[in-house]
Amino acid sequence: MPVPSLRQLRAACAAKRSKSALRPESLLRRSRSGGEIILQRAVSGFLAEASLESPRYHCDALAALDSRLLGFPIEPFRAALRGDEDFRNFWMTRLAREVRVLRAQCERLSLRTAADRIEHYIEAEGRDGRLELRRTKKAWAAELGLTHEALYRALAGLARAGRISLVHNDGALVLTPKGARGGPRSH
Repeated sequence: MPVPSLRQLRAACAAKRSKSALRPESLLRRSRSGGEIILQRAVSGFLAEASLESPRYHCDALAALDSRLLGFPIEPFRAALRGDEDFRNFWMTRLAREVRVLRAQCERLSLRTAADRIEHYIEAEGRDGRLELRRTKKAWAAELGLTHEALYRALAGLARAGRISLVHNDGALVLTPKGARGGPRSH
């Protein structure tokens, strides 16, 4: 199977990004006791890029909802990285972006309170202080490292304190921190 062209890869990423807000995928590994350990959550982009240099694939992928994934044969992919400068630069840009996302996630998970994690998520993942939540609150709580009960309590407390407003818009929860310009909007 030939490696996809840079144009095909970019188009696949754009198509995945536009459709995948409702389709999170995860990489899982099993603990010694058999429990699931989530190594990576992806809403768009690549899964398992860390396995590019591994001799064998060491994780299972789990799609929470119907998803469309593209697989690439490893040897032609590696050859494209070695021989195609545009492809290599594109790949390095994607990896650098992923590092920034992971750093934000690490920072968020180090915050002590649920309210701080929620506000950090809005600032890091939203636009202009607004976030249109396109997943269940239970899934969002897991991503924040919280129980869903703690998330509900923190959302209610933030709303009571006037730190965020909760607005239902097109079936999605829109969080708008107080002081953000304009009202809630869809994106």
